Amino acid sequence: MNEIRFNDIYKNYVDLALKTAVYYCKDKTAAEDIVQLAFAKLYVNYDEIRNKEAIGAWLITTIRYLAFSQGRKMNREIPTEDCQLRMHMNENTVDAEEVIFMEERRKQTEIFTEDLLKAVYEHNPRWYDAVLKAYVLDMPQKTIADEMGIRLEAFQSILFRARKWIIRKYETQYRKIE
Repeated sequence: MNEIRFNDIYKNYVDLALKTAVYYCKDKTAAEDIVQLAFAKLYVNYDEIRNKEAIGAWLITTIRYLAFSQGRKMNREIPTEDCQLRMHMNENTVDAEEVIFMEERRKQTEIFTEDLLKAVYEHNPRWYDAVLKAYVLDMPQKTIADEMGIRLEAFQSILFRARKWIIRKYETQYRKIE
């Protein structure tokens, strides 16, 4: 990959990559590290990527996996201060059953969201980009429409059709989690 092409890709996708990383990490410093690592992986693996038109999707997927991997590592580590704090927090604590229920619901929601996004991507990658940017990354619709090179009304039509398809296919599962 030449440096000029990489710089163009970086300029086009760095904001989206950072927003994605912050969404998954909830920590800006960790997100910046993940974005840096994702772009390094892109630079190294660029020639192996088959669909050069889907660099944005490749970056988002890579960032998501890096964030999940970092999250798993962080879950294994418990800082000493946190252990001491937990020991001193006897007031206003949630009972164990409620914690287990909340964690199970969070896992179900996460799995449901991943399955839904995967299905949308497999059904229509353009819908996936629209849904991801509009609803997950919370980007302004006008900005997304401009990036896609279409009018705002056409973008809203894409979102409408995607939502309709998602509701038809996933409403029952959504109601079970709700």
